Amino acid sequence: MALSMTDLTTDQRWLLYFMGGWAIRDCLIGPAGTDHLMQSMSGAWGHTHPHGGPAWMTGWSTRSGKITSPGHGEARVVISKAQINAYARGLPADIRAELIAVRDLDQAENARAYDWCYCPWSTTAPNAHSGPCTRYHPSHDEADAHRARARHIGDQLDDVLLRALRIGDPTAVQLELFAPG
Repeated sequence: MALSMTDLTTDQRWLLYFMGGWAIRDCLIGPAGTDHLMQSMSGAWGHTHPHGGPAWMTGWSTRSGKITSPGHGEARVVISKAQINAYARGLPADIRAELIAVRDLDQAENARAYDWCYCPWSTTAPNAHSGPCTRYHPSHDEADAHRARARHIGDQLDDVLLRALRIGDPTAVQLELFAPG
């Protein structure tokens, strides 16, 4: 049984999970996310490998319509824009709906706290030629609540990405056993 175009190898799925965050969330929602990622030329190296993932996966590089890992040196895994888009199209509707819901929560929380200011000039002027900062300065409790909500949303995203990318799914690993190569 060969892997179809919509299947990714374990290493490819680990790479997407390792990159994670809103960029991969948006890639799995639709092609606009993949377009944005590929145009970004995103890359990183020197990270700790993902817990449970390949030990050599310590970075990535995005260029020429593909992502490679590790971030420098000889590539051990490559995933193309077309492969990501095909995989995303094959996701179950409920997973895609969860990704969209998490995106909406994340964007709403970011918009809510977008113009908050943390400068020390909320009640006093920084110099004799100006007044106090006129932007909104959240209380410590408000700032803590915002960070807690952001962490909770990040945890939700991580959970959905694990399921969307079938990380830890024994069925996904067994498919590779029958792949040619």
